Amino acid sequence: MSETDPGLFSVESDFEALLDPIDEAQLWLSESALTDAMPKAFALMAQVTDLESHCLPLLKGLEKHAKALAEYLSLQSQKIDLVLQQQLAQDPNAHCHARGLRFGGSGVTLQVDRPLAVGQALALRLFLPHAQVAVFAHGEVSQVSANDQGQQLEVAFTAIRESDQDRLVRASLQIQQRLLRERAERRRAGEL
Repeated sequence: MSETDPGLFSVESDFEALLDPIDEAQLWLSESALTDAMPKAFALMAQVTDLESHCLPLLKGLEKHAKALAEYLSLQSQKIDLVLQQQLAQDPNAHCHARGLRFGGSGVTLQVDRPLAVGQALALRLFLPHAQVAVFAHGEVSQVSANDQGQQLEVAFTAIRESDQDRLVRASLQIQQRLLRERAERRRAGEL
């Protein structure tokens, strides 16, 4: 379970994050205000992802009649998502690049090489390429611990679009499911 919100599940996983300091007044934005605050490229990615989430179930219904077409369009969608995520992650203007260690619907754990303080308000851009998820959110540093690589941060989301939170939760559950399957396979093979 997440340290920041015991009601939402989180999972260990490597991912990239870009962090920018923001004014504390921007911590608790409404979903529409957060969408307005998104960088233009992120807003485009969010629109594409939202459109895909509405269209892909319709394509699944076509599978009986056009399964190959539905698979092709799904693969094209995944390819476009990966290219867009890669482009978004290359922002040289980001204040801080971070390595993600853990994520869930309520927050993230990050490794940074710059000092940040508890209470720091941040705009976060998260990239989970293995799950084809890119999320923009605002958050607040809730915990900091020093280590050999710099600092490990716990960041609690204060403003996140509901659809992005759903994507993070789904991605964390998919990773957990994969880990459980791998564990069961190791058990069957006598490794545990």
